[in-house]
Amino acid sequence: MNIELTSQQITKASGSNLALSFVSLSKEKKQAMTVFYAYCRIADDIVDDKSKSREQKLADINFWRKEIAACYDANLKPASALGNELLDIIRRYNIPQQPFLDLLDGVEMDIDKSRYANFEELSLYCYRVASAVGLVSIEIFQYTNPKAKEYAVALGMAFQLTNILRDVRFDFDKYQRIYVPQDEMAAFGVSEDVLFSETPHAGRESFLRMQAYRAEHYFQKAARLFPHADRANFVASELMTEVYYRLLQKIRKNGYRIPVVPIRLNKLQKLSAVRYANRKGAAINRTDLRPPQKVVVLGGGYAGLSAAFHLAVSGHQVELFEAKSYLGGRAHSFKDAHSGITLDNSQHAFFGCYDSCLEILDLLGVRHKLACQNGIEVPYLDRDGTRSSLKAANYPAPFHLLDGILGFKALTAQNCFEVVKLGVLLRFGFRPYSDENAGKWLRRLGQSANTIRCLWEPFCLAALNEGIGTANAKLLYQTISRCLLGSKQDSSIYMSKVGLSELFSPELDQFLKAVGSKIHVNKGVKEILFDNDKVNGIKLTNDEVITADLYVSAIPFSALRALLPQNSPLASQLNQIKTSPILSVHLETDCPITGNDPFVALLDSPVQWIFNRSELSAERKTHLHSLVISAAGQFIDMPNKELIDLLWAEINHYFPATKEGKILHQIVYKSRDATFASIPGIERFRPGAKTQWSNFFLAGDWTQTELPATIEGATLSGRNAAKTISLL
Repeated sequence: MNIELTSQQITKASGSNLALSFVSLSKEKKQAMTVFYAYCRIADDIVDDKSKSREQKLADINFWRKEIAACYDANLKPASALGNELLDIIRRYNIPQQPFLDLLDGVEMDIDKSRYANFEELSLYCYRVASAVGLVSIEIFQYTNPKAKEYAVALGMAFQLTNILRDVRFDFDKYQRIYVPQDEMAAFGVSEDVLFSETPHAGRESFLRMQAYRAEHYFQKAARLFPHADRANFVASELMTEVYYRLLQKIRKNGYRIPVVPIRLNKLQKLSAVRYANRKGAAINRTDLRPPQKVVVLGGGYAGLSAAFHLAVSGHQVELFEAKSYLGGRAHSFKDAHSGITLDNSQHAFFGCYDSCLEILDLLGVRHKLACQNGIEVPYLDRDGTRSSLKAANYPAPFHLLDGILGFKALTAQNCFEVVKLGVLLRFGFRPYSDENAGKWLRRLGQSANTIRCLWEPFCLAALNEGIGTANAKLLYQTISRCLLGSKQDSSIYMSKVGLSELFSPELDQFLKAVGSKIHVNKGVKEILFDNDKVNGIKLTNDEVITADLYVSAIPFSALRALLPQNSPLASQLNQIKTSPILSVHLETDCPITGNDPFVALLDSPVQWIFNRSELSAERKTHLHSLVISAAGQFIDMPNKELIDLLWAEINHYFPATKEGKILHQIVYKSRDATFASIPGIERFRPGAKTQWSNFFLAGDWTQTELPATIEGATLSGRNAAKTISLL
């Protein structure tokens, strides 16, 4: 170790991103940062020097501990040239001692520690080697807002986690170190061999994706803590932020692979980032962001899960509480005790236009859990045995459905013209009137009784859980426009290949845990503690009181209104919202029903849809189908035996080959409050995300989403609530 080297000599040889940011500093601060950077560089080089023994490395680190001690002791004097330069900047900027020592403790970890059991261990390392650097740097930059220290810690974490992702293979090949949590690797089935293998591995991609979103969380958290009042002094920090955030985006675009050569920004990309940040500051450091908050989310349905995900990615700390032992809310799965098969409470289909839902699935890397069509293809059976099919063709929208409509046997030529006419009118903005029901609207736009019977009634029942005569025309308009008049892919129907409670899990659970958030199951809400214009906490069913900065209710409106002050405007508003039931029946039979069709729509039958789930019962060598009756008011109180007899008679009529078969097992699932009633005028009573309480927000498919009660409406509401919270 050459103690005569100066900071200028050390920094000049580095070519680091950190040194790149010095160009924005005044001459005095540039000199100070050059000195500090030289200290960081020399400390890091000690442990990476393969020519030195462990004892020599420890001796060199201890030398610098003594040098730092000498800088803070009036009776001592540093022995090195760099130590004396440090003494000058420490006194000039009144820099605390601890971050200098933390950095030495961090690099010392590299001498003996090459693996990290969990993120708790890794975060300590990241704090020491990166956040400590930020804590010294902000003293040189100078600040007035004490939150700048929290900002420095969060940004240091973001930088170091990005470095780790960039250098996974480099760190292993050169130093045999792996800076990712071993327990998380195990959770995704990733061994060290798998981590560096060139063979595709879904678990590895999901694991690395989670590491990237952990870095994203810290970038967003830092952006929320950015000291805007001191912005003129933090240009160097913003340059680094822009460079590193663009690097993280480049790692994502690479598909979470681990290339042999580390992913880096080239000189042109670095220059572009620096020029942008010099002119406008780091893009992520917006002025309209709320500081990081502790947020409690009530309810583990899709609205609550969506809110928790978006809030956590955005830099907040989230705790979600769900009363039941499973997630999914009114779209959940359960294990049938008789067969051992995991079933959904009601069969749910997804459309390709479900942007909010598919966004989360993509961000979590779990879209493979859906079976996806390439354009809509729905078989229909008429009561007289006529089989029709609505199938998308390879034409530009909206003509992709033209072939399917023309080939729909239950429609006459005149009916086909009516459907085309409707599409044209909707393209030209012929929207429903206020409080108009769907039937009246469709008839006003030239749809005959047969067209409504064959196309719009089944679609309306499936999407709105209401019949044409009572359904809200605006909600039907939105659904038709998004699902049928968008692109071919927008109209595609997706089905979950796993139970609905498992669609986001365990990936979402693991992600939330990775950023210091958590999901609690079997913990319901007994009371919301309102106090004038805010919420002071929630009392759980075990009488435990949980407090936070902000609260999001994502529980059903029927459950929420019982927890509200009864004289509140929101309670009165929710009292105006009614519910509509859905009845689902799972039949295990000794004979097939729908053949090779994954689902079939029945016209003129109380059973609107039959879904073939026989893949779930294949080991039992039986056939499993799920029957759905939407808007099931007239059937919901029917005794189960009478109901099963009715449904089996319907199946025998539409599928005569089943008359010789028999039912082996059945499950009847009656959901009386399955959805809000999508009736005319309902929009007046659907609340937004904000409430009269300043720290209390709402999510749920029943809030103002402009969509009916679907999984897409639920996930969109969660995103809306998170966005409302995140912005000032």
